Amino acid sequence: MAASEHLELYLEGWRLGDGELSLKAVVPDFFYDDPNTGRITHDGFVQFVEDFKSAAKELNNGKLGEPFLTYSDTAIDTSSSPHSAWCWWQATDTELQGSALIKFDDTGILSERIAYFSKLPE
Repeated sequence: MAASEHLELYLEGWRLGDGELSLKAVVPDFFYDDPNTGRITHDGFVQFVEDFKSAAKELNNGKLGEPFLTYSDTAIDTSSSPHSAWCWWQATDTELQGSALIKFDDTGILSERIAYFSKLPE
């Protein structure tokens, strides 16, 4: 599978809220950095996605938006290896949103680091 195919599969899993699908695109030593939860490894990723979906449901009166995530922007840089993809995401039908930096190559998704967006207190 080419690097771009790994990225497409990984993002599709997130878009659908299907951690198992995203996991098919990652390397064995993959990690996911979340500022609230910390570093999630390959073994904890599917549960993390389920927990993330539960949080989004709480913000949406118990309903999960479809698709789970909506991407409004994606920028991909393949000029160096590993490649980088930056995405702006939002849990559909909620205010939960942020950015993600994904590192990937022909072997799969190496890592993802996210940041949450929120308004500052007035």
